[in-house]
Amino acid sequence: MASIDSGISGSVWYPFCVSEKHSNARRMPAGFSGLQALETRLVEAGFAQPRPNWILEVAPTASASPKSELRRSRVLIDAESCCWPYKAELERWPLDDDSVPAVLLRHVWQPAIRGDLLGEASRVLKPGGVLVSVSANPWHRLAWRELGRTALRLPSWPQFQWMHLRCDLRLSTSASLQVRGLVPGLVPVLVLVARKPAQPARVEPLRFRQPRLVGGSAVPSQCRAA
Repeated sequence: MASIDSGISGSVWYPFCVSEKHSNARRMPAGFSGLQALETRLVEAGFAQPRPNWILEVAPTASASPKSELRRSRVLIDAESCCWPYKAELERWPLDDDSVPAVLLRHVWQPAIRGDLLGEASRVLKPGGVLVSVSANPWHRLAWRELGRTALRLPSWPQFQWMHLRCDLRLSTSASLQVRGLVPGLVPVLVLVARKPAQPARVEPLRFRQPRLVGGSAVPSQCRAA
């Protein structure tokens, strides 16, 4: 396994806070615990039906993982690569195709991250598996307070949905979240639930053999009618 890189290049932004080092010391705005609680509830709801055995969580190094009872394996990323627990390119995870039951992508669309991880998440996700994506709402005041105009580089709700549809994922977000996401500035966090289409079962056609007649002569009967 490659060595762990303890630093990050560039500024990686976790919802509404900035970090320049791979460290637990970061500026937490007022109300951060409420935002984290909201995100936790939405993520838990996304993985509720059916509940996976474990999930792969991919997030920036500065990300404070939400509390959850879900069994998780975490992959931390910096601006240009996966840096923990292995070193790899952002778009080349050392994981097999169709090998992960569920994936959680958290705040990987921020401006500092130079790579699209959605395609890799779709590749490693098992057919029928669930993908939950979390991003800050670019039209919310908290995003603008931290990023200014660069918040416009975050995906809006319609763009967020289209990105997943282009990866051949089926959206299964509730109607209430759909409506809330469409209203600018209503919710600080956008959460989208998608599912990888299940592969149809392979049905082998039945092949019947042609009947084969066995050659031979009939034995003449010695019986006579009475």
